[in-house]
Amino acid sequence: MLEEIKVILDGNQSITGEVKDNLFELITIFNSSFKDVSLETLKERLKSLKIKRESMYLAKLPCEYKPFNNEIIINVGRFEECDAKHWLMHALLGVITAKDNYYGFNNSEGTLVALNEGYTEILTNNLVGDVDNNFFTDEMIIVNLISKAIGEDVLYDAYFGNDSERVLKAMVEAEAK
Repeated sequence: MLEEIKVILDGNQSITGEVKDNLFELITIFNSSFKDVSLETLKERLKSLKIKRESMYLAKLPCEYKPFNNEIIINVGRFEECDAKHWLMHALLGVITAKDNYYGFNNSEGTLVALNEGYTEILTNNLVGDVDNNFFTDEMIIVNLISKAIGEDVLYDAYFGNDSERVLKAMVEAEAK
């Protein structure tokens, strides 16, 4: 599987060799920790993935994934002063779990965006370590509280299965208890 991903990544002419190497390293880290997660979406999106640099006025975070145009946006000013590996992994999780114009268990209405970002950040921290200036502290607290009510397995399955309805249903059921 990883060999196939390497070939696809190498075939993407929009990404520099150094960034390809960095992405492949992160994909390998992800795959070794989450062997049960399908990488089919990643393989498809890597073919046309673009890395775009933006100013701090156009991109809030150091690095973020925009699924609607399959781009990883890098805030040049913030990216240089942060843990690039951490932020690139955060964006890569978006590529891995992308569906249509959203990723993870967020949906087209954006009703779970805070929960989704918090969960993505928790996964990122587990994969490559935490950062000093974390933009998602409140969101991670929300995820931890909700996971106590609905179960970590629900969040995991919903995130990697693009199933926002599962989270919403589990929250309603937990409220009824």
